[in-house]
Amino acid sequence: MVQGEKSTTIEFKAKVPDKTNPGRYEVMVSAKDESGATSRVGKISFQVTTKKIETGGLKLTSQYPVLGTPTGQTLKFTVDLKNETNKPLTASVTAQAPTGWVVRFKPQFGDTQISSIALKENATETLSVEIDSPTQAGAGEFPVTVRARAGAFEASTSLKVTLKGTTELVVVTAQGTLNTSVTAGTKTPVAFYVGNGGTAPIRNLSFITKKPDKWTIDFKPDKIDAVNPGKENIREVTMEITAPPRAIAGDYLIQLTTSSPDTSKSFDFRVTVSTPTLWGWIGALIVAAVVIGLGVVFVRLGRR
Repeated sequence: MVQGEKSTTIEFKAKVPDKTNPGRYEVMVSAKDESGATSRVGKISFQVTTKKIETGGLKLTSQYPVLGTPTGQTLKFTVDLKNETNKPLTASVTAQAPTGWVVRFKPQFGDTQISSIALKENATETLSVEIDSPTQAGAGEFPVTVRARAGAFEASTSLKVTLKGTTELVVVTAQGTLNTSVTAGTKTPVAFYVGNGGTAPIRNLSFITKKPDKWTIDFKPDKIDAVNPGKENIREVTMEITAPPRAIAGDYLIQLTTSSPDTSKSFDFRVTVSTPTLWGWIGALIVAAVVIGLGVVFVRLGRR
């Protein structure tokens, strides 16, 4: 009921049958009071078009949006691009990735790099997304956003690259050579340095040697919990070599292995052994005594 000199709002709803042809249609609406003395007729016009085109008529999805790889490798994602409209579209594809990364788009079954793709009405195309990370990228998770656009329609999906990082064990001596000289029976320290030229830490590094019989080789420290990447994280290790007191003078090889669950490296280390001065004099005296003894024997035999 509407009181005098008052107004109210009435909501009018009309359902258009599914098979209605496109065009302009008019609906007459009348209003009157209970007595019928007062009445009013209004006309409402409707414009019927074909099936509505959905706003945001592109859809971009990935079944496996998170993948992992070592640093510097290529990852291949697949994304599905769907045209949800009833007309063909040509969609461009782009990516937003961290600085220095490379992203390529290719058809699912093909090796041609593309920047756009034709989509039939209500159809889906699968694309291959290849992502290259820089060789020096650190370990971690990195987002990559893929976008598709066709006219006013746009869609996007988020991918995530998990980099495991790489390790590069570097071992050098203080002199830059893989050899040293020792005196038999004397402990000789040899300093060398351990570094990591990769992008991920080297953990639980230990030292293993293959040495001649009765030799003693100790390391200080004998284990390193972690060697992080970078020149500032280089660690110094002292290898203490002791050859037996009665070792014969000459050259010997020691195989040194630096080992961890992440990586390992082996190399041969040459050791030149010399005898102590005391033993040298004793050896010389023994030789001299033998020579003198032989001389005495020959003199006596000559007199006979």
